[in-house]
Amino acid sequence: MRAICAIAKKEILSFFFAPMAYIVVASFLVMNGFIFSVILAALSQPGAFSASPMAVFFGGTMFFWIYMILMAPVVTMRLGAEERKSGTLETLMTAPVSDFEVVMGKYLGALAMYVAIWLPTLLYGLVLSRFSKVDWGPVFTGYLGILLVGMFFLAAGLFTSFASKNQVVAAILGFGVLVLLISLSVLSILTTDPFWKGILEYVDLWGTVQDFGRGVVDSRHVAYCLSGAFLFLALSYEALQARRWK
Repeated sequence: MRAICAIAKKEILSFFFAPMAYIVVASFLVMNGFIFSVILAALSQPGAFSASPMAVFFGGTMFFWIYMILMAPVVTMRLGAEERKSGTLETLMTAPVSDFEVVMGKYLGALAMYVAIWLPTLLYGLVLSRFSKVDWGPVFTGYLGILLVGMFFLAAGLFTSFASKNQVVAAILGFGVLVLLISLSVLSILTTDPFWKGILEYVDLWGTVQDFGRGVVDSRHVAYCLSGAFLFLALSYEALQARRWK
């Protein structure tokens, strides 16, 4: 456990000592703030449909998913690919740490960065509470949904980083995998066959986040996100094992 924490700490410090990190965080917060203000303006118009601004914010717009499928590969792309290019990954693999500890340390470091990026958006709910009553239950479950989907996406990004030779390729592959996962949500809307519709609704990430934003915690959504994260972490471990024996 000590080795995992040490690797995670190293990744967190490496991320926040890089200028790109502050560009990513600033861009994310500025754009998210702008979208949240647009949501507030739209819902305050006469005749607008009744909905909680935070519920719409949690996965209710295409911009949310654009952020998600871009942010996860950016956070994870250097974890394996860049270290391999610089030769530091090979040094790490000769240290007295297991491949499992390397994978989990880097994953937890990426997850901590992800949480740090989202944490300032809690201010949106606090600002909103000054002008109207806020039901904090759906807000907290909405953030739970963001955390679970983030765990899934970061694990996928970590796998493409370990499977790639440079971080640009890792980011492109990660983006492609996440677009494919989101496309399943579109298929669940378009399909009319009851059998396939039931399966696709189970893997509908768009609907998953929206359910969490409405305060609905479905065990199927939790199981899907966690099992997806576990699958990609297992693939990351295998990719690292394959690299060790080359």
